Amino acid sequence: MDAENPGDGSPYQPQRIETWITAALILIALIIALVLTLGESMIHRNRKPPAAAPPTVIVPPVPMEAPALAALEKYFEAPDTISKSLLVRDTPRVRPLMEDYHDKRNHPYQTLGRVSPGHVTELGTTPAVLFQVEPFSGRRYPVAMIWDGQRFAVDWESLTAYGTMDWSEFTERRPATPQMLRVFISKVADEQKTPGFPAGTAQFKIEHRDDPQPIVVTADRTVAERLTLLTEGLRTPVTVEMTWQPLGPGGAPVACVTRLIAAGWSR
Repeated sequence: MDAENPGDGSPYQPQRIETWITAALILIALIIALVLTLGESMIHRNRKPPAAAPPTVIVPPVPMEAPALAALEKYFEAPDTISKSLLVRDTPRVRPLMEDYHDKRNHPYQTLGRVSPGHVTELGTTPAVLFQVEPFSGRRYPVAMIWDGQRFAVDWESLTAYGTMDWSEFTERRPATPQMLRVFISKVADEQKTPGFPAGTAQFKIEHRDDPQPIVVTADRTVAERLTLLTEGLRTPVTVEMTWQPLGPGGAPVACVTRLIAAGWSR
């Protein structure tokens, strides 16, 4: 055995160590690259899409009557609930109400025989044009065309006086479950008040557009205070929550306004 080249393989040891170090560095680099790739993927996957910019509010055309009438006629010409729902105010919220009213409860669509000249007004600060529609049969009824910042749209809720239950069903079944209804409210004359109410109980007269027969209702103090402000010499359209509750333990149920949702039929 040569003394300068011993047989224990020691000259090859540094090469093996360098190989191991190189392999380890390559492995570490691959791990780091994999981690960065996965991290970037997760960032893109979890990144929220940018919020959509709100639509630009457009000033309504002047004069407003002609475009409002055109939009109203387009609504009446639409053949079904889906196509009509695209022409009403606040479609995402109102479309389920339309499906309930027209498709589930089988209320027919309104018809357009003749229409009065439009009357320009404001609902709060919202421009609107009011029309009186004469159907092919039945009584005339009002329609409000609302400028929603982009177009004129039908105020469907006030058009139909939509409620979660038909008025006839509400008065006949007398449900204990609260129902949202669109009605007229006014003060009740002393001689028309229902006897047997506890002293000091507030009473109001409620009328529905579909029934000429009014009913007398009550409300708790908080609701009564708000309703009183709306009925000073007025017959006011309101959107309310109503139910039937017994008048005292074991008493007969009476109609009660449990919540004032809106001072008007539009929301």
